[in-house]
Amino acid sequence: MKVSAIIPAAGSGKRYSNSKNKLLEELKGIPVIARTLMTIDSVEEIDEIIVCTSGGLKGKIAEIVEKYAVSKVKKIVLGEETRQKTVFNGLQVLETAKNPHLVLIHDGARPLVTAGIIRNSIRTAVEKGACIVAVPAKDTVKRVDPETGEVIETIERRGLWNVQTPQVFNANDILGVHQGFRGENLTDDAALMEKAGYGVFVCDGSYKNIKITTAEDLEIAESYLV
Repeated sequence: MKVSAIIPAAGSGKRYSNSKNKLLEELKGIPVIARTLMTIDSVEEIDEIIVCTSGGLKGKIAEIVEKYAVSKVKKIVLGEETRQKTVFNGLQVLETAKNPHLVLIHDGARPLVTAGIIRNSIRTAVEKGACIVAVPAKDTVKRVDPETGEVIETIERRGLWNVQTPQVFNANDILGVHQGFRGENLTDDAALMEKAGYGVFVCDGSYKNIKITTAEDLEIAESYLV
């Protein structure tokens, strides 16, 4: 079975306080996006990698791919203003045969994902059809009125999970739901599958598998690298 990886890396990074793009920031001397790509490239089950990025980053990412010898990157395509449109662009240029194969979608800004997490997500998708990586919620969650700031309710934490990536799906299924919900603007590919009626299953991620969104996240990621 073929497995293709799509790496959305087109975000504007507006919440990142540094003037440099978060994907190009270095973690112990290696750019964030390079760490992400090298880990995915190292997984034997992955056959090809498609990077979806912005026009301003396309050349720099191409240089990183060459410098760090990320051999499975087959295409670097332009993303869009939303994550959903960006992933759809990647889905349309897959090279692997479709009878059938899996698509693994992983955030470019999650550089601490491990090969073990990736393999586990692929195995779960093979067994159950669709898999998302997640961790149980640690904090108490409250629903709050966005206008007044008043607490509306406290949500039972048991059964709540914080969703990460990778997320792995049957290629034809995920392409079909992206085509069917092109007018939506969902930030999670599994949400599209759920909306279309597909069952989606969880496998264990890691609390270290953080997404670099702020400068503080970069410092936390540095502390995890020993």
